[in-house]
Amino acid sequence: MITTSRYASEKTGKFAKKLARKLNTFYTSRGKKTIDQLSEQARRKGESEIIVVEEKENFPDTVSVIKVSELGEWKWARRKIPVNIYENEIKSGD
Repeated sequence: MITTSRYASEKTGKFAKKLARKLNTFYTSRGKKTIDQLSEQARRKGESEIIVVEEKENFPDTVSVIKVSELGEWKWARRKIPVNIYENEIKSGD
């Protein structure tokens, strides 16, 4: 599941939607949802992680990865990966 940080710009939202398509998963608008609410939504849809796209100065900047258990419990897996490095990982299959 892909989402953005709260109050993300339109550009970051578009990037997150493209990333979701690339990863064959779905995008959900963050809005005012807490991480607990997002993890519950991910669990209901069978997702094991949430990728949060964060921005700096209205541009996608970093991603953070949250692991979600089958019980809906969550933990930060990796924090603050630059977008370009994360995209390279996707391309290389890591």
